[in-house]
Amino acid sequence: RLVRDYVLVRSRGECESCHEPAPFKRVDGSPYLEPHHTTRVSDGGLDHPRFVGAICPTCHREIHHGHDGKLRNAELTEYLAQIEPLT
Repeated sequence: RLVRDYVLVRSRGECESCHEPAPFKRVDGSPYLEPHHTTRVSDGGLDHPRFVGAICPTCHREIHHGHDGKLRNAELTEYLAQIEPLT
């Protein structure tokens, strides 16, 4: 939960994949973005902000189901490495 909350705040309401504003606001007024592990925890990924992006539902579906999903995930991984150093 801490990682989820952190990445949602870090994004400042902008998808960390397409860099567009969140598509809508939640009932509480916060931007709607979905946390995405660039490598699933069940596949050995870490639950660390360096490996979790706050992304819009369209990018999330594209990464998991789209023709260019692997490319989009790789681009997100690279972006996260630039903004979130491992400490």
